[in-house]
Amino acid sequence: MTESEESLAEESGRLIAFALRPAALPAGQPEYQQLLRRLLSDRRFQQMTESVLRGLGLRMLGISEAFGLTVAAVPDGVFAVRRDDYGKLRSTTDRLIQGIVHLGIAAWCFPRAEDLGEADMVAAPRLTVDQLVEHLTQLCDECKRQDSGEEAPPAEELRTAWQSVLSLGKYSDSTGGRESFATLSGKITHALAFLTEQGLLKRDDRDNKSGWLARPAFRLHVRELAGYRAWQIVSLAAQQLHRDHGPAS
Repeated sequence: MTESEESLAEESGRLIAFALRPAALPAGQPEYQQLLRRLLSDRRFQQMTESVLRGLGLRMLGISEAFGLTVAAVPDGVFAVRRDDYGKLRSTTDRLIQGIVHLGIAAWCFPRAEDLGEADMVAAPRLTVDQLVEHLTQLCDECKRQDSGEEAPPAEELRTAWQSVLSLGKYSDSTGGRESFATLSGKITHALAFLTEQGLLKRDDRDNKSGWLARPAFRLHVRELAGYRAWQIVSLAAQQLHRDHGPAS
């Protein structure tokens, strides 16, 4: 490797280091901004960055001067999320429920196919736990209704997931227990905390009430779900709810 290539690789590594900090945005970080501009204008630098990403088990999802470089881990890569990283998944049912909770959060943010195609600057609706409890319950009810119709049947795991959600209590009966992991609100709270830690959501508390907003990176990650049957079923249910009840507020 020549000295020029070594310098290029080092700069690629610094750019990727920024991308791996979930809350890092280019604003106020001149080096990050400079590296992004180079990535967008220098094909050789882009090829080097893509090569380094591949070596790390990562891939590029998107580039924006406003929101930075968004990367995702390849399956089984060193940066891939493992079950132990997520925590509290004590059973297969827990895993399935968390899967549909994540899909439900994505469907709340992007209920229509065109929402995923919006520019990064277009904000998704704000989320609260109470809103998501009702939304996810309605979503699973709609999935159940569609399952009994003429639509193609879903995978058994997805059916088990929404049946499990509908069997959960929404909130704890005990004082201060609204966020118990055994309840739907607790499972949603856990998923929101995880997505925030991963840099896909950010806190937006107002009037002493917890809330979250989707970061642009979340839209890029959800676009990746478009080809999966589970997302197609949940998205179809969300679109029907959107037609019946209007946009989220």
